[in-house]
Amino acid sequence: MRGDDANSRLLGHEILRRVRRAGVPAGLPLDPRRDRAVLGAREGRYLVPPGIDVLELGLIDAAGEYELLPIDRRDKPLWDEVTHLLVTAAEAERQLGIVMRSYRALCGRIAEADVLQSSVAEWSKRRAAHPVFGLIRLETVETWRSMRRETGAPDERELERLHAQVAGRVARRIRATLVR
Repeated sequence: MRGDDANSRLLGHEILRRVRRAGVPAGLPLDPRRDRAVLGAREGRYLVPPGIDVLELGLIDAAGEYELLPIDRRDKPLWDEVTHLLVTAAEAERQLGIVMRSYRALCGRIAEADVLQSSVAEWSKRRAAHPVFGLIRLETVETWRSMRRETGAPDERELERLHAQVAGRVARRIRATLVR
């Protein structure tokens, strides 16, 4: 099957990571060979569009072993076609940089930047990820889905447009006042 044909039958790829006992509430059974968690945010899962390199999106900011699970157009997982992905510490750091670039673009475009930065700092003190980063990742996927028409690595101009559009979309979702 040609790559285009395979992509046309897919809704996208979920990103899975193995779950360890520490990541599962007490009392729930855990089979470490099969139990996985789907990466996402409160608002939804991260579903990577077909034909888009998962590492372009900044979705994985922790080193480790992951799996890309193809999801067909009927929203059914294709378990026989899982792709294993090993993310190094350096790649995880680069992924975090992608998210932070959109976060800085957001802060540069909203009147409430000081309030948001203060809130992010408070969450960081508690060693928790602020919900705005989940929104940034979800909006990155949606923006990238609508912007990308060709394959290949994005150039700097395309990346700049991506981060600006993501910032605008997130600002609207958090009901922030756009200043530029």
